[in-house]
This record gives sequence, C-alpha cells and structure tokens, in this order.
Amino acid sequence: MTKNESETSPVINSKLPDSVAGKIQSLYQEQGLNYISNNANIIPRDEVGNIVLQEQNDSNPLLIIDAVTEQFTNNSVLRVLDTQFKYFNFPARTTVIQEELVDLELDLDLNVQQQDAVFARYRPSEDQRIAASAEYSGIEINEVQDGLLQQKPNSYTITKELKNSGTDLRFRIKLQHRYDAPSGFGTAFFSIIKSSEDGLDREFRTFENTSKLHPTIPGSINQYEVQDLNVNIIIPNSQFEIGDVFGIGAKAGQNNNTQFHTINALQSYWVISDADKNVDLWNQEIVTNTTSSLQNSIEINTSPRILNREI
Repeated sequence: MTKNESETSPVINSKLPDSVAGKIQSLYQEQGLNYISNNANIIPRDEVGNIVLQEQNDSNPLLIIDAVTEQFTNNSVLRVLDTQFKYFNFPARTTVIQEELVDLELDLDLNVQQQDAVFARYRPSEDQRIAASAEYSGIEINEVQDGLLQQKPNSYTITKELKNSGTDLRFRIKLQHRYDAPSGFGTAFFSIIKSSEDGLDREFRTFENTSKLHPTIPGSINQYEVQDLNVNIIIPNSQFEIGDVFGIGAKAGQNNNTQFHTINALQSYWVISDADKNVDLWNQEIVTNTTSSLQNSIEINTSPRILNREI
C-alpha cells in the first residue's frame, strides 16, 4: 500500500464510544474491507462497475482497502469455566434431617405369577344362529374372558411350549341352544374341529343332544326347547402338534325364517386347561380329596349320544 493509500484510509479511533465504533465497523463487516472503493464518488467506475483508468497517467485512482481490527476477550469463557469452590466449606459436614425410616407405603406384589401357558376361557360375543349344512361349520366364540389370547379368531392354537411340555389338554365346553319353530322338532349337532398340516378335520370329536320327546332321533330338539350341551374331554398331547388349531363346530337340520336354532352367548363357554390340574372353570385350584369332578364326561340334559369318542 502506498503512502497516499495510508493517508486516505480511515482509522477507527479506539477512544470512540462503543456504539459509534461498532457502527463504523459494521459497514466493513457487511460490505467488505473495500467498501469505500465501491463509492463511485471516490473511485470512478463505468456502467458495469469497472474502475476507470487512463494509461500512462499518474493520477489514476488507487483501490482503497481498509484494515479492520476486532478485539475478542476470553472473559466470558473464563466465567463459564470458573471452578472455584465458592459454595462449599471443607471439611464437609453432614446433618441428619430425620432419624426415623420413611415408610414409602409401596404396595408391591413380589410374588408375581407367570401366566399359565395353557389356560384360556372363551365364549361367543353374541347370540348366533346355527347354519343348516351337511358338514360342521365353525361357530363364533371370539370373546376372551381369561387366559391366552386367540392367535386366530374363534380358535385355540397349540404353541411350541405347550407341545414340548407334554401336557394333555382338557376341553370343557358348554353350549346352550334353542330351537324356534311353529311346530314339530329339529336337529342340531356339535363338534371339535381340528386344523393341522394334515388337513381340516371337522369331526375330530362330535357330540349331540337327544330330546326326551323324540328319544329315537339323534340330535333332536323339540319346538321352543332349550338344551345345554356340557362336554368335559381330554385331548392327549400325542394327538396334536405345534401350530395345530382347534375350534368348535355346529350344524343344524333347519335354518330359515320360521325354523332356526340359536346359541345363547351368555350361557355358553369353552375352557381349555392342563388336564393334570384340578382347577375350576376360571383356573382356580379346587381343594378336594377327589378329582371325580374332572373325570372325562359328556353331560347332557337329555339322552346323550357321542360320536368318534376317543378319550
């Protein structure tokens, strides 16, 4: 930089008030160190902004570049990193606020029981008609009242843990059904349906009631009669595999506007439990000297007829 440049360069007086010095410096920060040279009144420029120079002319304008110095202090950093112990006295002293132990009154059950890997209690969520068909159709029994959830709707699925445990299953089924008709009698039949890799067996176990009014006709139920089918049966572990699915099936001889069979949801259920456990319908242990209440049985309020019974 020439002598003339240094004479024309502005100098920011460090004794100026901070606000004035900051205002002057802001121009350099916003427009660069040569912002004075951008003023056409100081250095002539053409229409496109180029500096106008004349050859072999000592009076050509010089580009003015001003140096700007900013001062930074580390006072703020030192204040943050100040680690002097201003709020502690040594040696340290302790004060006992309360000598008695505080009773937090935490109601914790440390004897949490794991969920039974077998037990489940299902029932229909609403009343439903029994379809008139030549083969058994699965009924809706999708409300989980207790125990295991249904991996598939209206069914009980054999898990790896259940199969490998060697546990036999106990099925306790109650189905209350009614026949509505202007006269005469109808027929209704029920089954346990098993679905496996070998296929679908709609008659894995079959059951039926027989009306006392028509004792020679299997599955008979008289006009407006209400029957309870009660089944208590063991399914051996050897008769199912991992992934097998069980359901409840039904079929009827009639289903039209004037003749139809209905399953009463509130009076029906399906309970699955460990066959070796002496438990009630809610998986609560039964304290008794005999287990006769859990012996295999088909309890029906009329003459029973059991098909494909393998217990």
